[in-house]
Amino acid sequence: MNKEQAHIFFPHSSEDDLDDLWEQRLFEQKQFFLTRPPIRKVWEGRLNRLAQQHQAYLTLTEQTMVDESPLDITQKQHEFPDDFIAAFHAFHTLRNQHKSKVLQAQNLHDLNNSVHQWLNTEGQFAKHWSHPASEEDQIEVVRGKEPDPMELLKELKKTAKVIDTTSLNVLKENYNNLSESVKKEVKRLTLLAKD
Repeated sequence: MNKEQAHIFFPHSSEDDLDDLWEQRLFEQKQFFLTRPPIRKVWEGRLNRLAQQHQAYLTLTEQTMVDESPLDITQKQHEFPDDFIAAFHAFHTLRNQHKSKVLQAQNLHDLNNSVHQWLNTEGQFAKHWSHPASEEDQIEVVRGKEPDPMELLKELKKTAKVIDTTSLNVLKENYNNLSESVKKEVKRLTLLAKD
């Protein structure tokens, strides 16, 4: 990347301290990941733009890319239990760990690793809940709009009483008898599992 291109990818004024500006942009992206629902295509697009900004920053400050270990994109397999309430808790524990890693990331490489590991966990959880019958349901869902976790947990506990079990397989078998909010979440996760 030449300096002319770098000015396009890393806009700044002559008075800006480029090191501070890079730190600010890295922080802004970390905030984005911590406050938005994890949608693979959106998040990977953000990481790609940030990588371009980083390359531009390095060009403008006449630095070279530090050789870093390759991205650790090995998919750690998470075995979510069939008990849907236990699976919900296990998932949110993992999500909180991923959020902590994003917060701790001090550079693009670490942020990239953290976000990809998080996205892999999200994908595995979505596949765990995936139920093809939900796709045929006419209920409207937005992939990028997650329900309030405490409200969903309350609905899942009600569901356990109605179907007299916390088995996810039984929950899927009784999909047509579920509350609208639980149906929406099953459908949302099913759609996310396809991404």
